[in-house]
This record gives sequence, C-alpha cells and structure tokens, in this order.
Amino acid sequence: MPVHNSDIVKIFNKVADLLDIKDENQFRIRAYRNAARTISGLSKNVADMVEQDEDLTQFSGIGDDLAGKIEEVVETGTLKQLEDLEEEVPIELSEMMRIADLGPRRVKKIHDELGITTVDELEQAAEKDEIRELEGFGEKTQQKIVEEIGRRKQGGQDERFKLRYAEEISLPLLNYLKIADGVKEAVIAGSYRRCKETVGDIDILVTVKRGTDIMDRFVDYEDVARVISKGKTRSTVMLRDNFQVDLRVVQEVSYGAALLYFTGSKAHNVKVRKMANARDLKINEYGVFSGDD
Repeated sequence: MPVHNSDIVKIFNKVADLLDIKDENQFRIRAYRNAARTISGLSKNVADMVEQDEDLTQFSGIGDDLAGKIEEVVETGTLKQLEDLEEEVPIELSEMMRIADLGPRRVKKIHDELGITTVDELEQAAEKDEIRELEGFGEKTQQKIVEEIGRRKQGGQDERFKLRYAEEISLPLLNYLKIADGVKEAVIAGSYRRCKETVGDIDILVTVKRGTDIMDRFVDYEDVARVISKGKTRSTVMLRDNFQVDLRVVQEVSYGAALLYFTGSKAHNVKVRKMANARDLKINEYGVFSGDD
C-alpha cells in the first residue's frame, strides 16, 4: 500500500488527539499537530523524500524525533506509538473530538462517566438526555451535539476532498494507467480538471488500442479498497478513505467531446446544449451532430 502525505497527517493528528485525551504535555501535543500541518502543506510526496534519503528536518516543526517517526510510517505503514496509545485509549474517541463543542476534556468525561466510545453511542445517550446531566454540559450543548451528528450523517453522502489531497491520491493512479501497454491518452476530468477547491470524486478518461485490458489493470491497482462495478467501457472503484474513481474508455473520435462533457459542470453542459440546440445541433459526450444524426 503506498503511503501518502495524508496518511502521515492522519496518524500524527490521531496521536495528538489521544495524547490530548490522556492530558499529556501540551508542548508534545502541539508538536504533532504542527508537524501534521507542515506535511499537509507540502507539494512533494514525503514517501519519495524518505526513499531518496532527503533531510526531513529542513521543514518547520519537524525535528529528528518526528522525522524518525515519519520514516517509520513510510516504511511500515503504521506507527507503533499510535498502536500503543490505542491500547490505552479507544481510537473512536478521536472521532468524537470532531463533533462541535467536544474537546478532549469533554470527550474524556463522557467516556469515563457514561462509558461511551463511539459517535453512535454518543447520539443514543443524547437522545436519552444523558449528556445534559453531566457537569459542564447542559441542554444547549447536548442539542448542538445532536445537530452536529445529524449534519455529519447527511453530509456523508456528499463527502468532498481538498484538491491537494485529490491530486496526491489520483496522480499516481493516472501515471499507473498511462504506462500500461495499449493506452494512448489518459486524463483526469471533472471538478479536478476545473481546479475546484474541493473534489467529490475523480473521473478518468482513456483511449486505448483494441484488445487492451485496461479495466483489469484499473481494478488491480494497489490502493483499491473495493470494486463497485466493472465493465468494458466503464468501471468504478473505491480507494482508501472512501475516495471514488470512475474510469471511462472512450473512442479516439469522441475523446475531445468526452473531455468537454465530463469536465464541464452540470450548468455548463446545460448551457452548451442550449447553444447547440439553437443551431439545430445535438451535442453529447460522443460528439456534435446535426439534425437527427
């Protein structure tokens, strides 16, 4: 499994969260959060830097100790310190800290006094009015917790990722497809190509020589967590962190039209079709056609 910058960021933030819940030294906690912030802002893949034996301490907030931990994550895919912390503190408590109005102290109090470990258990306790009975909480805080959990559940269907993260995840996959025998063109379309601040999923278009098994190569990619569908001209997979990627094989003659269609937003495509209709033309992902063609 390839290690991305985002993987290291998540591990360091989880370490910081669990240390915070344990009420450890705040300077140590900030060190992990600062290092995570630094790594998230890098344009270069840290795993490549480790492989090339580059000095990671050149970056702000990363000393010898944290550089060594980064190397451990890159080489093993995990961090023993985090595994040790998870034996002491349930990792699910880290997710509870993402709920509005819940910091490490409140999460620890909820866990210690009510035995709550997961967000689902937290929601159930709030529905039974158990949260407001805790010292320092009250009705208003309980209501905010319920509303935040509801908002997160609803928003989970339309999860979006920052462009930098989308780039980090999708470019290695794109290059993996490009070097396959028989592939002529391979490009990422959609909101990624439009350089939107956040990306919901990735659409990749390819043109290939006849007989090329590009779909087999696609679903066999090492970062694929689940194959949603597989066909001759379209396949969909879910990568780690619920990042969806669609691969479409298009004919060379339709490549330009498909790129326009799958790159444009819904509103853009509607406007283009109206412009075509005004000229007695029909336009779609296959090309531009006149009359009833």
